[in-house]
Amino acid sequence: MRLLLRAGVVLGLAAAAACGKDAPSPVDFNDPAAVSANLSSVDSAFDSDVFRSFSTASIMLDIATAPAFRPAATLTEMLQPKLARTGARMFLPSLRQAQKLQAMVPNLSISAAQGRIIPDTMYGRVFEWDTALNQYRYQGTTVANLTGVRFVLYATGLDGQVVEPVSAIGTLDIIDQSTPTKLQLQILVKGGATTYVDYTASFTSGVTSASATVSGTITNGLSGGDNKTLSFDETLSVNAGGANVQATFVLNNPAITLMLNESLAFNDPDIIINADFRLIQNGETIRAVGHITVNNLSGALTVSVTVYVDGHPVASISGDPTNPATQWVDAGGEPLTVADLAALADLFDAFENFGDTVTNLFAPAGTFTGL
Repeated sequence: MRLLLRAGVVLGLAAAAACGKDAPSPVDFNDPAAVSANLSSVDSAFDSDVFRSFSTASIMLDIATAPAFRPAATLTEMLQPKLARTGARMFLPSLRQAQKLQAMVPNLSISAAQGRIIPDTMYGRVFEWDTALNQYRYQGTTVANLTGVRFVLYATGLDGQVVEPVSAIGTLDIIDQSTPTKLQLQILVKGGATTYVDYTASFTSGVTSASATVSGTITNGLSGGDNKTLSFDETLSVNAGGANVQATFVLNNPAITLMLNESLAFNDPDIIINADFRLIQNGETIRAVGHITVNNLSGALTVSVTVYVDGHPVASISGDPTNPATQWVDAGGEPLTVADLAALADLFDAFENFGDTVTNLFAPAGTFTGL
């Protein structure tokens, strides 16, 4: 779960700026160093041992679910190589999430009828690390009055794996707060007296539609000027005709906002994606707007992506991304330099990681609903 625009982008921005191009280019930021520093600050909200352990545990939660609620598979990988040059891969995480949510409408309806997401037979169970099996396992420990399940969090190594012999550093509680009218889970991560992650994920569904909402905070657990707290809200809705995604992340220190608005229309045989990513920091708005049409029968793609800085277009690409003639150009229609393309690639990496982070927030709740 990373939102880091790596330091390499600063080198790319600085090198391209030094070229002294007359036409506007994707490197016309007010302060390139501040872009990198501020995005590193966003990333630092995840900089705690407890959060890293939470990230590791989040992909191992299916041990606590019934088979009917195991995550569904998706098939968007074929688009990855075709979109590599366009930056449009950043639009795919939401497409995958929409496909999953659409596929799980029947299971959500079953959960709604039962009035809960987590089976009540699981309530209070504590899942601990089994060093013999190298996985989480329920070993008989329970917690009273917990309408959900608990995972003990352990110290992890640089590779993200649990270090053995194990050292417990926190807990992950997945608490079922469902009502007869809404399915909802609370995700609560604590280390000692500090709460590192606290958010709710709620779901509603109809016969052919569903919506999911995530809202809460992530913090590095530090105090004063060292505190980095990320507040976030995301809504994902799907129906037979398509999907819509809106997500906003706001960092307290320094003030940074990341936003995503995306729509997906299923117009057989085409999937049509429209997306708008924005990074707002230091009074500057960096924006990437994209439109993709995918033909499900032929596999044909049409892509249009434009990058803006403070409302001014600085780079764009349009056409068939598999055609070598489809190239990035600047605002004056001239091909981008190698340095410009490198800067764009790092920017799109940051946006793609943001999209992955947004979808990863559904992981603990999604494990129990099939997302």
